[in-house]
Amino acid sequence: MSAPTSIPRGSKSERGSRNGVDRLSSLSDDLLHLVMSFLPMPEVVRTSLLSPRWCNLWCSTPFIRIDSQDFVDKRKLENFGDCLLLLRDCTTSLDEARISAQWVNDTKCSVWIRHAIMHKVRLLHISGSLSLDRTVIFPSPHLKTIRLHSVMFKHGLFRPLNYDCPVLEHLELEWCGFCDREEISSRSLKVLHISDCQPTSGLLICARNLTHLSILDTEIGGIVTRDLSCLVTALISLIPKYFHHKYAVLDHHVHLLDGLSHATTLELHAPLHEVRMGSFLFLTHMMKHAQCCY
Repeated sequence: MSAPTSIPRGSKSERGSRNGVDRLSSLSDDLLHLVMSFLPMPEVVRTSLLSPRWCNLWCSTPFIRIDSQDFVDKRKLENFGDCLLLLRDCTTSLDEARISAQWVNDTKCSVWIRHAIMHKVRLLHISGSLSLDRTVIFPSPHLKTIRLHSVMFKHGLFRPLNYDCPVLEHLELEWCGFCDREEISSRSLKVLHISDCQPTSGLLICARNLTHLSILDTEIGGIVTRDLSCLVTALISLIPKYFHHKYAVLDHHVHLLDGLSHATTLELHAPLHEVRMGSFLFLTHMMKHAQCCY
């Protein structure tokens, strides 16, 4: 192992170290918040012990992250989440809020989500085995991106997203389920990604300003698309096992493709050897309006 490199005598670094200058703390709040963004949230809070300069710096970070992986039990996780939101500087807007609550009950998580929205969050990322209803979302002129993972939707959660979030542009749903028939009709929405979901009660997509749509490995039987006149790209990936059902998916659920005819690029992934003649004729009709890739 080579010997450690010494600081040249008389250099600026040597003089700064000798004089006890804290160059990191002399950076602006914005730069220090950027440094903090690479740390787990508990470590961000612990920076308050470094010096008086850092004492309240964590309170004004433009992000909050509550992650169950950072804690060994539910009680510590809930206490941390409550204190984090209670002590945070309420005059500072939130760019990002990430809540991963594997052990937290639905009510507690709903309080955290509403708190983040109240503080003008722009990106909201929620994951965990949760059931959320429409009461968790209230009007926000700031919320632009929502990512939901492993969430069960109930009691019309999409209604406030459609009507009370006028700048919502990006929505991602992964490993989510639907208790009731839902409708995504936000006029501001431009990007919609649905992956590994189970819309067993039905899902209508009629967001007229949507430009990019992807539906991957999802039970598509209950999905209907309509009035997607601004659609540019669409990616549909069908689950092979559903082609072995007594009804062929494309033959009897062509309503999924009804709203996709305006797309300039339509990419369909499916086991084509299972597609029957009726589906082939329908896809041929679709190719008159879009470039299809199999």
